[in-house]
Amino acid sequence: MSTYLPRLRATASGIGLCLALLTTGIAQAQATRPTASMQVPSHVVQRGDTIQGISKKLGIPASQWEQVALYNKLPQTQHVPGVGTRIHAPLHLLPHSLATAQLVKTVGDVRVDGQPVHAGVRLGENARIQTQPGSSAVLQLDDGSRVQIMPNSVAQIVENRHYPARDDSGKVVNWFASKLRLAQGALEAAVNKISPRAKPLEVETTTSMIGVRGTRFRVASADQYVRADRAEVLEGTVNNENTWKDSDILLHAGEGAVVDPNLEAMQAVKLLPAPMLQPVQDAITLPEAVWTFPTQADAKAYRIIVSGDPDYDTIYSSALLAGPAMDMRPFGEGQWYLRVRSVDGQGLEGLDADTQLQVKAAPNLLELASVYQANDFRPVLLWKRTLLKKPLPNETQPRVEVQVFHDASLTSPVSQMLTQDNHKEIVLPQLAAGTYYLRVTASHVQLHEPELQTYVLHWPGNTRHTGYHVLLDYLPR
Repeated sequence: MSTYLPRLRATASGIGLCLALLTTGIAQAQATRPTASMQVPSHVVQRGDTIQGISKKLGIPASQWEQVALYNKLPQTQHVPGVGTRIHAPLHLLPHSLATAQLVKTVGDVRVDGQPVHAGVRLGENARIQTQPGSSAVLQLDDGSRVQIMPNSVAQIVENRHYPARDDSGKVVNWFASKLRLAQGALEAAVNKISPRAKPLEVETTTSMIGVRGTRFRVASADQYVRADRAEVLEGTVNNENTWKDSDILLHAGEGAVVDPNLEAMQAVKLLPAPMLQPVQDAITLPEAVWTFPTQADAKAYRIIVSGDPDYDTIYSSALLAGPAMDMRPFGEGQWYLRVRSVDGQGLEGLDADTQLQVKAAPNLLELASVYQANDFRPVLLWKRTLLKKPLPNETQPRVEVQVFHDASLTSPVSQMLTQDNHKEIVLPQLAAGTYYLRVTASHVQLHEPELQTYVLHWPGNTRHTGYHVLLDYLPR
C-alpha cells in the first residue's frame, strides 16, 4: 500500500461477480457464459460426430472450434469430445445485433476516440471514452443500466449487443450483453436488475474481470497509490473468482476485495461505515472555503466526490485526501453535493455519506468601495465602512492599508503600502488610464490575523469624463 499524499487526484459488483486475471482465451470463454434461463444452441456428442458436424449444428463455423472447446473446458481442443458430452455454443460466437449506449450526462472535457463530445451522443462498440481531471460522464446502456465514468478515467465499450434466443417458456427474447474495459481511473454503476441479460455486465481492467448482475458496484483499476484492482459491493451477493489462481470467495453487500494476481488467497473485507455527517453543512465563505468533517476510526484516507446535483450525475471532482478537509475554492460559489467515504489500509473505499454544502462569496471588506478624482487630479479610494467577518467591539475601527499593483498576481507594485487610520478614504498615487489591482488589508490588535481582499480598478484616467466615481469589484482568491 503506497503512502497517501496530502491530496491525490484520481471506483465497483452483485450476483455473480467474477474477478479473474485475463491472460488467455480461457478467461474470455469462461466470462461469456449465458444465464441459466437463456437457451443457447447445444449438442450431445454422438458416435461418428465430427468437429465440422457439431459446429454446423451449433451454428458456428468450424474454424471457431478452438473457442468452443475452451468455452466448454474440453481437455483437448483439436479432437472430438467423448460420446455423451454436451457441447454449448459460446455466446460471443452466436448471431447478434449491435446495440448503442448513450452519454446522458457530460461535465467538462469529455472525449470519445479523442474528439470532444457532449451529452446526447450514442456510442457503439469500441468507442473509447476519456474524462479529463474535473470532468465526468454518465453512460446509459441499452438495458437501462447506468455507468458513471469518474474524473481522469478511460473506459472503452468492448461489447454492447443483443442475442435473440428463447427463454424457459420458449418465447424469443433479445438477451442483452455488455462489456466495458477500464484502462484508467474508476467507474461506478447501477445495473438494471430485471432486464433479460445474456451474461453479467462485465468490467475488465488490466488484471481482472468483474461480472455483475443486478446490483450497485464500484470498480477501480490499479494505480500509483493502490497497486491492485479493487471491487466494492454495495448491493447483492458476489462470487469473486480469480481464475488465474483457481480460487474464489463470496462477497456480500458491504464487503470488498483487493485482487493480487500473485496471491491465491483472497479475503473478504468489511467496508468501513459511512462517516457521520449532517445532511446539510453550515455554509462556508470564500476566499478560504476549506470544508472540514469529523475523522473516522481506521480511516487511512478519504474519498471526496463533488457534484453539482443531488443524484451525483454531474461530478466535478473525485479526490483522494490524506485528511478530513476539502478545499472548495476551485468550485466557487454555489450549492454543492458532497459524497464522503473512508478508505482503509488496503485502498478499499467504504460506504457513502452524502451531504450538501453552500459556498458563499466573501462580503466586500470595504462597503461601497469606489475611486474618485480629487481636485489635484489624484485618485482617492473611498468606502462607507469596513465589514469584518468578526466585528470589533464598541464600533472600533480597524487600520486599513492598500497597495496598488499592475497585475492580478500582485507581483508588480505601483506604490508602497498606503495607510489612512480611522478614516474612510486613502489617497492613491497618480494613475494613467488602465486596469489596476488594489490589495486591501484591515488589521487590529484584537484581530487574530489581518483580513485581506483584492479589488479591481478599471481607471479611465479622468473620472470627470465617465462619472464622479468608479465602483470597484473585489477579486475572489
